[in-house]
Amino acid sequence: MGNYVKTILNFIRYHYLPHLCGAALLVLCAGAVLSFRNLDIAGAAKVMEHYGVLAGILLFTPLFLPESDMEIWQLEASRYLPMWKLYLGRLFPAVCMLAAVVSILILRLLAGGSVFPVGLLWRGAFCEALFLGGIGCFAAAVTNQVVLGYMVSILYYAANIGMANRLWKFGLFPVCRGDEGTWPWLLGAAVFLTAGGIWLREQIRRAAVLS
Repeated sequence: MGNYVKTILNFIRYHYLPHLCGAALLVLCAGAVLSFRNLDIAGAAKVMEHYGVLAGILLFTPLFLPESDMEIWQLEASRYLPMWKLYLGRLFPAVCMLAAVVSILILRLLAGGSVFPVGLLWRGAFCEALFLGGIGCFAAAVTNQVVLGYMVSILYYAANIGMANRLWKFGLFPVCRGDEGTWPWLLGAAVFLTAGGIWLREQIRRAAVLS
């Protein structure tokens, strides 16, 4: 257990810290590019669903980043220990940081006098960000390239601009579009994609051990 905690802390320190800083910078720079003052639900939803959800891509795509280094991957594969526990340990701070980002942006909207249903917008933005992050996470697991994970999730985000209604329950910007019942689908897809990525990496590790 101690080795897992140490490995997770090393992951945060040496691999994940720039992405945490990127998410923090996303929050800090929001006021320079967006207005948080006196918005109605439509304006607040644009802030959260077009901007805030990008934190999901930043925080979840690099969960398998250390394994893109072959030396680290071979070292971890040789330990005969289940990698899924390690990945869940990496997932926990990502979920906490995402919740913090969404909450801070919501508080900034409230502080600016915006009026909107807080629970509805928080839930929608959080599930949407998880979904985008799950796409990047799964793509990175399949390709073993974090850059490709970023590209796939960003391309999906861009494809939703103007055609989200055509993507059934998995279209982005649900509150903006007035389709507020899609959050369980987005949440379920996020869990499926992230779990699928973890499962795939575990299978690859087991194959490497057996070989």
